Amino acid sequence: MANNASPEQKQNHCSAINNSILLMQENLPTLTLSGKIRVTVTFCLFLLSTTFNASFLLKLQKWTQKKEKGKKLSRMKVLLKHLTLANLLETLIVMPLDGMWNITVQWYAGEFLCKVLSYLKLFSMYAPAFMMVVISLDRSLAITRPLAVQNNRKLEQSMTSLAWILSSIFAGPQLYIFRMIHLTDGSGQTEIFSQCVTHCSFPQWWHQAFYNFFTFSCLFIIPLLIMLICNAKIIFTLTRVLHHDPHSVLFGFSANYVQIVFKQ
Repeated sequence: MANNASPEQKQNHCSAINNSILLMQENLPTLTLSGKIRVTVTFCLFLLSTTFNASFLLKLQKWTQKKEKGKKLSRMKVLLKHLTLANLLETLIVMPLDGMWNITVQWYAGEFLCKVLSYLKLFSMYAPAFMMVVISLDRSLAITRPLAVQNNRKLEQSMTSLAWILSSIFAGPQLYIFRMIHLTDGSGQTEIFSQCVTHCSFPQWWHQAFYNFFTFSCLFIIPLLIMLICNAKIIFTLTRVLHHDPHSVLFGFSANYVQIVFKQ
């Protein structure tokens, strides 16, 4: 039979579920031993990641200052700078948020921060993945089409800008699907638990399954496939040149490509 329930009925249904989920379990979620271990590991990784990424950014800044006036950073260093910024963004948003959320168990920051921080969390996860794709594409083009890369200085800027833009767009649904739920006691007047969740944000179960699969694909599967293809093209190109003229690879070809790949 078709579901003819009105939006108001669905909302009331969600509210009824919200008010009964945890009360039926007789106790509310608490910070367990495994949660404490997870929090400890998260903050240790947070300190390590912040230290290493910040140190690398400082080194890049020193390299920039040592450059002669009018000269810019090489292509590879610019890409690494964007990747480090993306990693640092993920470190400063995802790790503290997850750590504090595990400590408090429930959400105390309200509806607005529930949506904004959920958006920033996914955005900061997309950005490093897409930057890795940009670096793989750039290195692949540097090997397979070195002259085209050298003559097109705006290509790197266009790809990095596209990576940041796609990250912001793909994380956009987080602003809609995440919301606050408030659980009350039997009287319906005293609030005993609040959480930031996606509950009742999807009309059908497969909508959420599709969204989760899309997010997983964009974060892991598609970037991995692109990087594998780029590296396969690099290996194929080098192997073909090696078979064509081994001496050119040992002397002329290798020197030219080392300069193209690492000094651009």
